[in-house]
Amino acid sequence: KGNPNYSIDQIMKRLDRTRELKEPTPNAQQAQFDSQRNLKTVNISCIPERMLFSVNQVIAKTGQPLKVIFTNPDATDHNLVFVKSGALEEVGMAANAMARDAEKANSDFIPESKASLILNASPMIGPTRKSLVHVMRFKAPEKPGIYPFVCTFPGHWVIMKGNLVVVNDIAEADAMIAAAQPKLVKEWSMEDFHEFPEREVDETTVMRGMQSFVKARCNQCHVVSGHGVNLGPNLTKISERMSGKKLLQQIIQPSLELNKQFQNHQFILLDGTVVSGVIVEETLKQYKIASNLLDPKNVILIGKDQIDEQIPSKISAMPSGMLNVLTRDEIFDLLSFLELGGHEANSHESNGH
Repeated sequence: KGNPNYSIDQIMKRLDRTRELKEPTPNAQQAQFDSQRNLKTVNISCIPERMLFSVNQVIAKTGQPLKVIFTNPDATDHNLVFVKSGALEEVGMAANAMARDAEKANSDFIPESKASLILNASPMIGPTRKSLVHVMRFKAPEKPGIYPFVCTFPGHWVIMKGNLVVVNDIAEADAMIAAAQPKLVKEWSMEDFHEFPEREVDETTVMRGMQSFVKARCNQCHVVSGHGVNLGPNLTKISERMSGKKLLQQIIQPSLELNKQFQNHQFILLDGTVVSGVIVEETLKQYKIASNLLDPKNVILIGKDQIDEQIPSKISAMPSGMLNVLTRDEIFDLLSFLELGGHEANSHESNGH
């Protein structure tokens, strides 16, 4: 005890915290709900420092009883709110508006004015709240569809979300999920943007731009104001280097200007194998290569003694066509979001992710 090499105190604190994350004992009514034969139990947690849920998709049958065990081991408070189809933005913006009211700084950020759009909601749970665990019990909607679930803490709702997929038959789920994916709008080129209108930017514009950032999957490789994954250049201060047409051209033509830190490399191995990707980690003996930044967990390890030749690529690791799922207005919203450096945290959002 007291020896920094063993950190016994920290270990004990972690054990205490683990106990706090256990599901509370149900009362008689809750136990009766849990005894239903077709009950679906779902565990949803908050991934620490990532502003993401551990589960982003839940599939259930129409009217099926759901028991959702929601836990929050993060350093920031979060809630879990299920909303009606198509209501995510309206509920999220209403929660944002609550942040401007100092009296609601410690609220659950569940907008009462949008109660008709909310299917079920947990209170805020986390380090500054009464509990780290909340259990939700409710029945899935009777109408098939995709019902978003989200954390409505102001600013979180664009990133921290998932979908409850409700179907008559589980076999129908894949088709419903596929149909909901962003569709190709147009193969955009700079020739489509001769006119560059003046843009008035307010909070609504920034929130729409943040949604475009996610819809185009930019957040899988880039960070803006702490939102996203740090596999590509941090874009928070991108406007110091480029904006307007130049920024748009770089997105449409990602190989126009290469960032050497995130440059693709081609490795020709001694056995003739060719591996291409971005070097995400280098040690004295090997490289860790991400061959596809849209699938960052899929990495390849290459021993340096296996390499015959290493060739830096002149092609960006960023795929072209990322904007093709966005409309013209969504593209301009995205540019506004990037030029401003993202969504500025307010006094209730001081923790970074």
